[in-house]
Amino acid sequence: MKKTILLVAFLSVITATMAQRTNLIIDTKASTVHWTAKKVVGGHEGTINLKSGSLQTDKGKIVGGEFIIDMNSLACTDAPKLTGHLKNEDFFNVPEYSTAKLVITKVDNSKANPVLHGNLTIKDKTKAISFPAKVTKSDGSGLEAEAMGIKINRLDFDIKYRSASFFADLGNRAIEDEFTLDVKIKAKK
Repeated sequence: MKKTILLVAFLSVITATMAQRTNLIIDTKASTVHWTAKKVVGGHEGTINLKSGSLQTDKGKIVGGEFIIDMNSLACTDAPKLTGHLKNEDFFNVPEYSTAKLVITKVDNSKANPVLHGNLTIKDKTKAISFPAKVTKSDGSGLEAEAMGIKINRLDFDIKYRSASFFADLGNRAIEDEFTLDVKIKAKK
């Protein structure tokens, strides 16, 4: 009898916990990802689209998620002629790797702005990353959040083209190893 009561209590706690979690679907049309890459002299910027994604929330706070990035949508907005080069094997090799993925594995909600920890996969290479996010809207119908200035080291994903870390004689043609992402997400039930 005691075991039955404990089992019922345990199942009730699990059910109550699961009932509080909400799965939100990313609105890919309303969400934006802006990238910036710098060279010794100048830099470039552009956009990339999300293909799909979801966020899990508990009482309005992010607790998990997954995003699929459509590498075919990669665009250099300040110099459109560079888009093709970014998609070739010197950089992201989009014909072979048409998507990238971010899986949120842990969220630290102890501060006003949560810190998201996850695994970013580009070109079949996965690297743990973390970054702060700001939830700008959270209600019963959905959530809006932004993460600005996410730094990604391209060398972690075997993207070495014109990296001064590998090629010493590049001079002012070197491209910095880190690029930055500014992400704005809208998700709904």
